[in-house]
Amino acid sequence: MTNNYFKNQKGFIAITTVLIILVIVLVVGISLGLRSIDEMKMALQKSQSLAAYYLANLCAEHGLMELKENRNYAGGESLNMENGSCTILPIEDSWIIKTSANSFNQVKKIKVVISQISPKMIVDSWTEVAEF
Repeated sequence: MTNNYFKNQKGFIAITTVLIILVIVLVVGISLGLRSIDEMKMALQKSQSLAAYYLANLCAEHGLMELKENRNYAGGESLNMENGSCTILPIEDSWIIKTSANSFNQVKKIKVVISQISPKMIVDSWTEVAEF
């Protein structure tokens, strides 16, 4: 009778140990999975932010080309692209181009200051800004 008692107790200890190890492995696996999901979300947000940045720069380039062709270009136009849209705000004070782009709910703004258009265009600054 004592021998059967020890066999049953050893089996209970083995099952309990296996269950504890399985719970630990499950918790570690779930936490790694959640961390991976968070990292993928951050990578996606970074990618979307870059798309908005490039779109704002595209609008600025478009504004520069329009200004080069027509010194009286006033801005105030929007461009719609496949992954978002951008706006060239009205041109200010001697050729300051401001653009704002929205792509995947990420907003980027670019400000370009030009000191000369002809005979060659001179860009004094080209910066990303938080607000105008």
